[in-house]
Amino acid sequence: MKKLITYGVLAMFLCGAVFMACSNDKDTEVEPQKGMIEEMTDRAAKEAVNRIRTPLNKARSAASQEQDRLNDMDESLKDQ
Repeated sequence: MKKLITYGVLAMFLCGAVFMACSNDKDTEVEPQKGMIEEMTDRAAKEAVNRIRTPLNKARSAASQEQDRLNDMDESLKDQ
């Protein structure tokens, strides 16, 4: 009889633990997914930024190369 009560309490505890583990927590906030319009807007914004930044980055790179070339020429003139 003592084993039956022990196993019964143990079974009820395990069943309760299983139901608590599988329950859906409504308190946890889930970040809502973006809508299709918001995704398209974000994609268009990223594209616009890339189109603006690409020529600027190329211009900076060209300016840097030109500055390096001028520095090399100055150094070569100093060595002569």
